[in-house]
Amino acid sequence: MRKDWFKELFSDWLTSRPKLMVLSLVLAVVVWTFVALSVNSITTRTIDNVLVEIPSTGASYQSMGLDLIEGEVTEHRVSVTVSGDRSIIGMLTSDSITVTPDFSKVTEAGTYNITLNASRNNQLLNYEIKTVEPSSLVLTFGESAMRKFQIAPAVSGFTVADGYVAQPIVCSPGSVTVVGSRETVDRIRKVTAEGKMAGSLSSSASITGKIHLYDADNNEISSDMLRMDVTAVDLLVPIYKEGTVDFDIEFVNVPSGFDTSVLKYSLSPSTIRVAYAEGTAAPTAVRTVGYVDVATLDLGETYQFDVTLPSGYVDLDGVGTISVKFDPQGMGSQKMTVTDIRASNVPEGYEVTVLTDHISGVNVIGDAETVAGLLPTSLVAVIDASVLRAEPGTQAVPVTILIPSSSTVWAVGTYTVNVEVVRK
Repeated sequence: MRKDWFKELFSDWLTSRPKLMVLSLVLAVVVWTFVALSVNSITTRTIDNVLVEIPSTGASYQSMGLDLIEGEVTEHRVSVTVSGDRSIIGMLTSDSITVTPDFSKVTEAGTYNITLNASRNNQLLNYEIKTVEPSSLVLTFGESAMRKFQIAPAVSGFTVADGYVAQPIVCSPGSVTVVGSRETVDRIRKVTAEGKMAGSLSSSASITGKIHLYDADNNEISSDMLRMDVTAVDLLVPIYKEGTVDFDIEFVNVPSGFDTSVLKYSLSPSTIRVAYAEGTAAPTAVRTVGYVDVATLDLGETYQFDVTLPSGYVDLDGVGTISVKFDPQGMGSQKMTVTDIRASNVPEGYEVTVLTDHISGVNVIGDAETVAGLLPTSLVAVIDASVLRAEPGTQAVPVTILIPSSSTVWAVGTYTVNVEVVRK
């Protein structure tokens, strides 16, 4: 009964076309598996585009004061032939193998035929490296050099919002030390740190800049064969707010009662454009650029004052100095003699005797009409006795010339008289 069942089933598979096709496929897979396991699975394959890794530090030739001279080609790639189990060989890529030069024969400057060695990156994978093509590189070595260069920052791609102004870009660090063959290092003429920044800026912003090397013709020099203590720097783009500052002067040694508004003058320039940093107070309405001494004022002279701004401010116009010119129109002057000489603020217990009876050649300047109407009695010379010394003999002391009858006229110059100070 069991034989009849098997015969019936077997007969059904042989007479049914679909079942016969399935049976054929199963038998084919079985046969292929048997053949694959029976035949040797070792194969050979060539892997292209494998990078030759040339170390930038630690190479033996560097300890001899030598460096690799940069040539037209700074990146070298080779083909590596490997052998092994096809299941392993099939998954290898150019990153699976490391190719390095053998610098052991480099002992002095010159050109060498450098042998290339290849090794497996994953030692757990069992395959054999057969050949490297090309098997060597022709490389030139020269005397090593080291130089320090200032870095020129360069940031592109951004705009500045209205009412703001960009200040010079700050680079940190500001210099880079380059080590390499003297031939290559000597070609370097400019070092930049470059970065891109998008958008409209209304506040300071930072970005990382990559270092680039250029020769005298502004051609970029590859840094692959060079060593640098920094390869990227921080670039700060300072954005300042724009404004204006108005300037004026102040007067010192103004006589009591004198009206300085009669002094007509102009400043050139009277206003400058400035930029000021974030967190810095906005410009004040008027800033004093300098002081003019009324006692020595010469209406025909132009005065120069250096522009000084608070910390955090920048003079966008680059003015540097401001000129102040007085207008002599409507003003007059004359030389006068003063006979009224008085001592004020005499300390108790002291006596001050004025030995000078007049002061001649006192230069009086002011409103022309008022100056013309002055009399000798219009002027008073006053001694401040509180600062005098009580000692025997005569003292020459300064006096202040007052013109009590007018607020538009003053005396120019310094004058002295002789006095005697004694204890009572």
